[in-house]
Amino acid sequence: MTSTYGSRTFDEKLAVCRENVKNSIMFKELSEKLQTYLKDVEKIRCLAIGSFNGDHQARYQLALLLEIIDLVSCDKSAVSIYDPVFNDEDIKFIQDEGWSLEENISVAKDYCQDTLFFLPHAPLDLTEKILADEKPKFWLANHIVIHTDRYTKVQLHDAYPMISKLVHVCEQNQTTQSTASDEQEFTTFVPKRKRRYNNKYKYKEPEIEYSSIKTYFKECIVVTDFNKGALLRKQPWVNSFSDLAFQLIL
Repeated sequence: MTSTYGSRTFDEKLAVCRENVKNSIMFKELSEKLQTYLKDVEKIRCLAIGSFNGDHQARYQLALLLEIIDLVSCDKSAVSIYDPVFNDEDIKFIQDEGWSLEENISVAKDYCQDTLFFLPHAPLDLTEKILADEKPKFWLANHIVIHTDRYTKVQLHDAYPMISKLVHVCEQNQTTQSTASDEQEFTTFVPKRKRRYNNKYKYKEPEIEYSSIKTYFKECIVVTDFNKGALLRKQPWVNSFSDLAFQLIL
């Protein structure tokens, strides 16, 4: 690929991105967390990456994808990628790499248990579709709770039921993992009368029957959120990896 942007070629710009990603604390954290699961990962599926030839953020996302491919050491034919915004130069790069350009994949197993999904900035409708159709297990994408916190529980359930249940089980897991020391933290004493008053006027969302939402998963574990996003901020990649987290959907 020899297309130029300003004084540097695409390949030169991509090399800088890869170097920055590879040497980052973020990638060190991801590499360490992935080690436990590398033996189970045979394929990589990347969606919603954007047009990386002309976009700075998408180029950094591509750089991370390339570093992950090297880390996993999977065959290039085992890499699947798609974004409707790809241009001719993007497609040429993908073809030269030997990756599959697939919008949809057929799932022969109960779920894609051998595939690492990388969706750097997927819209919620795409996430809902992937959860329903491709049933991912290894999920490197927006933190499912943070990415949906602009919705009430009812709004999320009505618009994206699969995501709604995933958020629910993720929150349940986070609550379960709370340590005893967290539970024993000092809390300010509130008189019973005041507590009754506060509870009386506090808005309560309607109960959602999550068991009625048929899903393949029962658990969601956030393996790393990159120190609550601190390792993702104030970096050369700007907003390329906002709210990124590595999650297990089981």
